[in-house]
Amino acid sequence: MCQHLADIAFIVSLSVLTDIAYQMIAYSGKSVPFQMPVNIGLVIALAFTLLIRSVTAERSAAITNSYDRLRDAALAWTLAFGILTFGLFIAKAGGEASRGAIITLYLVGLPGIALWRVFAPVWVAPLAKRAGSAVRECMVIGDEADPLVDKFAVELRAKGHPSPKVFKFKALCSSSLWAHELSALADRVTQVAHHAGPGEIYVCAGSLPGERLAALGRRLTMLPRAIYIVPDAQIASLVRCRPASMGKFVVLEARREPLGSTQRLVKRMMDILVSGAALLFLFPLLMIVAALIKLDSEGPVLFRQTRNGYRGRPFDILKFRSMRVQENGPVIEQAKEGDARVTRVGRILRKYSIDELPQLVNILVGDMSLVGPRPHAQAHDELYSRSIENYEIRQHVKPGLTGWAQVNGLRGETATLDAMYQRIEYDLWYAVNASILLDIEILVRTAIEVARHRNAY
Repeated sequence: MCQHLADIAFIVSLSVLTDIAYQMIAYSGKSVPFQMPVNIGLVIALAFTLLIRSVTAERSAAITNSYDRLRDAALAWTLAFGILTFGLFIAKAGGEASRGAIITLYLVGLPGIALWRVFAPVWVAPLAKRAGSAVRECMVIGDEADPLVDKFAVELRAKGHPSPKVFKFKALCSSSLWAHELSALADRVTQVAHHAGPGEIYVCAGSLPGERLAALGRRLTMLPRAIYIVPDAQIASLVRCRPASMGKFVVLEARREPLGSTQRLVKRMMDILVSGAALLFLFPLLMIVAALIKLDSEGPVLFRQTRNGYRGRPFDILKFRSMRVQENGPVIEQAKEGDARVTRVGRILRKYSIDELPQLVNILVGDMSLVGPRPHAQAHDELYSRSIENYEIRQHVKPGLTGWAQVNGLRGETATLDAMYQRIEYDLWYAVNASILLDIEILVRTAIEVARHRNAY
């Protein structure tokens, strides 16, 4: 409750301060009433509070990491503004509210509320306890010789639970003593749970044999409390996600697929929308470039070359022709700095990466994506796959117009196997860590790289 009140106070204050700053900049300090920003702040705060409770209802704040809190806060903040916009439309109050101030509040508040939700629980819990408010009373259970028990209790205190109750027992006692040890532990925990406030039970399982852990779990399930198993470091390194069911079996996801079905759909929608819009917007430029290429040298406007794409499927990549020589055979020579084969127009096109723009068509039809490992000529694929271990893993994702290697300065000629190996390391890292947020970062950094002209020749 204290956390939600703190959230409401923070959001309303942020709304008022943001509105004051916006009015000072937009209207040269003209005074405005506080009624509207206070009302807007209250609507957003109430919506945010309800949404954040729904998002985090299934787990304790203590067991979320910083990424979880950032993600949940960003989602709830965005949805709250959607509710505000819908409410203003229904109430026909859009003319009274400043759209500029609302947009500013959203943009300023997005990182602000995310950071607030990361650090505020740690600050609020001790204050709530001193004020006499209810604080979740967690319990930690583990073997008396397991150092993880005390370490976990310290971590709980650091994350906003001031006084977790710790129960230690002899988990590795002899079989003859085990029944008595288990019963005594269960009685102690039950007695304390009856008088304690709401909270979770954490069982540090690093030193517990499987059958004894299961027996302890059966005894604790009689208590109406959430129970969490805290694995040792070795198991924790494998288990990062929630368990799932496969028939009668429980399966643990040791590693999540880099791009799930939802993210693949979002990525494809981004590819279609951005490539389609870019082709329409850049159409006049594309026509001018095509004319300049035709006037500058003999040959076709577009350069086509067969390359291997997603899962090794061949496709014809499109580029503006920037050389006098067309290559698509078993031996392909990469462009070098000062290469005599590059035309006058082609040198400008390559410097500003304009020669790559026709690949927007490849992206639109689905052969490529905006972001992914750059596709190599088939001759190079055959060479590098024999020389570089795990080379084919880069083809587990669609090739891209730009990629992780390119924004890290690894574009242009790869004259040696070591240079190619370095580039492939970045491609492989992307293939196993791909995400929508990473794609957005790469697109932003690509714009910077194009402006720098590194290794562009």
